[in-house]
Amino acid sequence: MGPGQPPPRARPRRARRWPAALAVLVAFCGLSVLLFRDGWTDLGGTVYGGGDAVLFSWYLGWTPYALTHGLNPFVTQFLNVPDGVNIMWSTGVPLLGVLAAPVTMLAGPLVAFQVLTTLAPALSGWAMFLAVRRWTAALPAAVAGLLYGFGPYMIGASYGHLHLSFVPFPPILLLLMDDLLVRQRNTRRTGVLLGVAVAAQALISEEVLATSAVVTAIAIAILCLRHRDQVRARAGAAIRGLTICAGVATAALAWPLATQFFGPQRVHGSIQPPDVAVSDLLTFVTPTPLQAFGPDFAVRESLTFTGNAVEVSGYLGLPLLALLLFIAVRLRRNRLVALCVPLAAAAAVLSLGPHLHVGGHNTGIPLPWRVLELGPVLHNALPSRLSLYVALAAGIMIAIWLDQARPPRIRAITVGVSVAALVPLVPASLLAFSPATPAFFTGPRVSNALPEGSTALVVPYPYPQQNVAMLWQAQAGFRFAIPGCYCTVPDRNGRSSFHPEPDPLNSALIDVAAGTITADDALRRPGLRATFDRFDLDAIILGPSDHHDELVKLLTGLAGGPGRHVDGVDLWPLGTP
Repeated sequence: MGPGQPPPRARPRRARRWPAALAVLVAFCGLSVLLFRDGWTDLGGTVYGGGDAVLFSWYLGWTPYALTHGLNPFVTQFLNVPDGVNIMWSTGVPLLGVLAAPVTMLAGPLVAFQVLTTLAPALSGWAMFLAVRRWTAALPAAVAGLLYGFGPYMIGASYGHLHLSFVPFPPILLLLMDDLLVRQRNTRRTGVLLGVAVAAQALISEEVLATSAVVTAIAIAILCLRHRDQVRARAGAAIRGLTICAGVATAALAWPLATQFFGPQRVHGSIQPPDVAVSDLLTFVTPTPLQAFGPDFAVRESLTFTGNAVEVSGYLGLPLLALLLFIAVRLRRNRLVALCVPLAAAAAVLSLGPHLHVGGHNTGIPLPWRVLELGPVLHNALPSRLSLYVALAAGIMIAIWLDQARPPRIRAITVGVSVAALVPLVPASLLAFSPATPAFFTGPRVSNALPEGSTALVVPYPYPQQNVAMLWQAQAGFRFAIPGCYCTVPDRNGRSSFHPEPDPLNSALIDVAAGTITADDALRRPGLRATFDRFDLDAIILGPSDHHDELVKLLTGLAGGPGRHVDGVDLWPLGTP
């Protein structure tokens, strides 16, 4: 996405760069382990992200299970019985599922999730380091990688959003687009590599791919405007490379995309509500609970912004904004800085969403995202997540500034100023989540009680606010299918929903678990018995839950008799054991 520029001094040979690159990788991995230390002190028992962590752990377990059992990894009948789930609509990260398969099969999905959660910022930041290393020395490039890999966007995404935190793709795209548009060496190879990168990103996060395409298009437009005299000479090679990219990516994605758009359980319309997860105008200068430093009044103000708190990820702080403004003026003749300044501004404006929000209030003033969200893909992207590209552009600007500081005294000043500007972004300690798994699901009793291919009603019933049953199913090796889910499924009109439509059974299970009704009231609901019978269940399993005694009473009434307590669960066998 950026033009090359003759370096101010000779760079070390490629072979001599790798010790520094490996040192940065080790440092980033160490920093990431420190950040997620609670998960490593209780490996397999503690993760980050609540229900989303459970969701992605399930995905990481499902992909190797499906591939080793000859099943379609992009569709499952193990959730949302009897309809199933089209996983391509549910951020299923199938590529990460394949890459983490050895860990998953040896240690379980929660451990695989912890490993990937830890590697995500380290590898993303390292990819940024490698990309910026093309234009700067190692230390400035490491600072860029630190901002990109450990900034507010990444910290927010690390709360369970594995498809958003594993983002080495944008820096890789930066390198490949520089090869394709500027250097134009071996266009065919660059096109193939770009196609492979696009396909890989689509199998991690289609949203990141779509927003990267938008930012790349903006970058190309900026380059074309600034270098009009070179457009005609370079257009042919660029088009050939992009054509090769499209061919490679299309061939690699034919199966998953055909499943997504023509397979079962596909959805229509927007998955997320519009005009909610956006950057407030005050986001860029207001610290959130994700930062270690920030006055209480400012943190409280950030909680008034619309959207989930972990999506408020555009914070830069006044010191960093002032530094970026200084760099924009001071290095305005640098071609890379001249690209990054309008690119960062464009990404920041797009992150504001379709209408301007100020202090948590929607002003109704229309913004450019309103046009983009009319497209077929971007209406499912959350604008606030474009803060990723603001961090990328800001990191490049700081790296260029540090790299051009020559005398030791000036270099010391630039390093000190950069550190001071980045200190407000230091993340606060992350809040961990420890889902408890009854021994029944990981021991021999589950195989004795349920034959392969069984269907079991697992309670607490899985839905967005409580989906631990999905984790228990994965840890039991997908021995049984379950009603309910926290995933994207179509409602009766084909519109997206994060759980099956309410029916007498799931409504009763959710309401009793929440304590809003009693078991006796639930058993009197019309249609409850008929809905229960339609699932043709082999067993009912009740794990630890709120209002446990009332749930036992409800499930006993549905099963027609008492269950028995087995390894931390209450079990009602209904079929042939």
